[in-house]
Amino acid sequence: MKRQRILIVGAEKGLGLGLTEAYLKKDWEVFATHLPDADVSSLLALERDYPDNLTTGEIDVTDASHIRPFIDSLGARAFDIIFMVAGIYGPLHQSVLQASDAEFQQIMMTNTFGPARLARHLLPFMKPASTLVFMSSHRGSIAGNTEPGIGLELYRASKVALNMLARCIYMDLKQGEHTVLSVHPGWAATAMGSLDGAVEAEIDVKTSVNGMVNVIELHRNDKKHLFLDYENNTWPW
Repeated sequence: MKRQRILIVGAEKGLGLGLTEAYLKKDWEVFATHLPDADVSSLLALERDYPDNLTTGEIDVTDASHIRPFIDSLGARAFDIIFMVAGIYGPLHQSVLQASDAEFQQIMMTNTFGPARLARHLLPFMKPASTLVFMSSHRGSIAGNTEPGIGLELYRASKVALNMLARCIYMDLKQGEHTVLSVHPGWAATAMGSLDGAVEAEIDVKTSVNGMVNVIELHRNDKKHLFLDYENNTWPW
């Protein structure tokens, strides 16, 4: 039986690494990307354990010059799922008043423009009736922002914008054929989620990853654009 195939962009650590391992255990063929200067020891360990299932490649989604070499490295592959995981928390202050131009540019390039731009380049690599997934956040829900004083302005803005660009992609795809999912992974105990150990997250990586894998499987044939979390709750836009 031919293996199903997934592309995971941003897989060297955290949730991307966890998703890579989860799909390898399901006997999927995985193409996992990492930043050019990243520590890839964990990915290499998985590559040794799953030599026939895992391929790795490098790309920085914020650098346009990386796109063509990366696209060329995919060859004739076509994917059942493409999952755009890459993202950052941004500056700790998270304030529009305090943010420098460079800080705002970095979070929007990494969380929003970079993933959406690369996703558009990857559309020809989607199989018929395949699924495009974006790592969103419940913080990207405008209607769900009912927490005065929490702020998180920069992170929220980047995820709201990502949700909109995901919808634009869905509307430009052949209607009724592909599924686009914007998925909130929960507050997971990754380096980003815990701010490098400064705060305590709500769930572990395995809980988040297993939840997302299950939710994607439940909805990958819905042929809609949905905003869901790892527990299969629907979030308001």
